[in-house]
Amino acid sequence: MTSRRVLSIQSHIVSGYCGNKAATFPLQLLGFDVDVMNTVNFSNHTGYPSWTGEKATGEQLTKLFEGLQTSGLVDYTHILTGYIGSSQNLAAVTDIIAKLEDHGSPFLVLDPVMGDNGQLYVQSDVIPLYRELMKFAKAITPNQFEAEVLADKKITDVKSCMEVIDILHDAGVENVVITSVSLFPSDVTAHHAVGQNGDTSNGTSKREEAEEESMYCVCSSRRSKDDTPRVFAIGFPTYDGYFTGTGDLFSALLVARLDEAVQQEAGSSLEGQEKSDHGAKMETALSKACIKVVGTMRAVVLRTYQAQKGSTGRSLDRSLASSAAVVKRCELQLIQSKRDIEQPDETDVEAIELRR
Repeated sequence: MTSRRVLSIQSHIVSGYCGNKAATFPLQLLGFDVDVMNTVNFSNHTGYPSWTGEKATGEQLTKLFEGLQTSGLVDYTHILTGYIGSSQNLAAVTDIIAKLEDHGSPFLVLDPVMGDNGQLYVQSDVIPLYRELMKFAKAITPNQFEAEVLADKKITDVKSCMEVIDILHDAGVENVVITSVSLFPSDVTAHHAVGQNGDTSNGTSKREEAEEESMYCVCSSRRSKDDTPRVFAIGFPTYDGYFTGTGDLFSALLVARLDEAVQQEAGSSLEGQEKSDHGAKMETALSKACIKVVGTMRAVVLRTYQAQKGSTGRSLDRSLASSAAVVKRCELQLIQSKRDIEQPDETDVEAIELRR
């Protein structure tokens, strides 16, 4: 197997698990050499009451890359980007990625870290730069809010979610993964591509008054503009706790699992077949990868949630995470999840194909 080498450009914290600290360990476990380029260097993540450290400048990032280039160390198979921060830094990273296109066109997984829960935590001038950077991306991993910002369109249901995905595909991205989307299960069921007895759904649903939204990972792959995207929704449980670094972990896992699925697809004797022995459409490389990623994520998040509750048995939301000691208890249980990273439990992780 060809050696896998990834340049991971995102934040760094000395203590805890966010940014490159959340990405490096799982990528190494899954067979990747990882080179890290840190956009910030903080003592701990900013969810703590205080932190120290400094942010890198675009000039510093450029100089780091020039050093790698001079020493002949830019033979990357993959690039992963996370928190970049300022428009100056994003412009520098875009230039780095453009130059790496001349060194074997590495597979770029772009996590456009801009905000969550309806709020930006970067300046709005990065938005057009991310839209420009998407043309280099082979895969993109926004959360719901970030996908809405990039597409300039709200997600209110399955239909609008698929419209947002189409906009991101049209920007040149083959693989779109919205890592967390709030949807009504009845709406997802109504858009299921294949219903009972193989019948296709009509895309309409009857929603119960008391029905609550659930969280889904929605992934879509489109190899060319002429192809119809294959879209899948994968549900996952949520917990009333305080979590940081989950998006960074998700994107890192996707780098490895999508590479694995693509390699398996290329070597499969089933390549080119459209249907399985049971007559149902085969899953895509992206949906297979996301099943494994979600399998790992739900195990890590559950273990982290259990650690948060500790001996008190009480859930911790963001409002309760007010002291450093409490926030520390909320750090991702990453090392303790080594086996779940290497061998995720895919039981009950279902990829539901969606129809238009």
